[in-house]
Amino acid sequence: MKMTIDLGKRPTITVSEASMLLGLSAQSIKRRISDGRIKALERDNLHEKILIYTDSIAKFLDKEGE
Repeated sequence: MKMTIDLGKRPTITVSEASMLLGLSAQSIKRRISDGRIKALERDNLHEKILIYTDSIAKFLDKEGE
């Protein structure tokens, strides 16, 4: 499945969206958040507890492409 997200229009995306976008498992995304390669916001009492900053995804993609 091909997924397109306009990273300029959304300040954050979910772990599921990041997983589909990057082709990594949700657990791999969470590991990259834990080690600081991807920046995220953790929230309490909401359906999506982790939101990933889209600018962090763009920077991650740039570094991975080098």
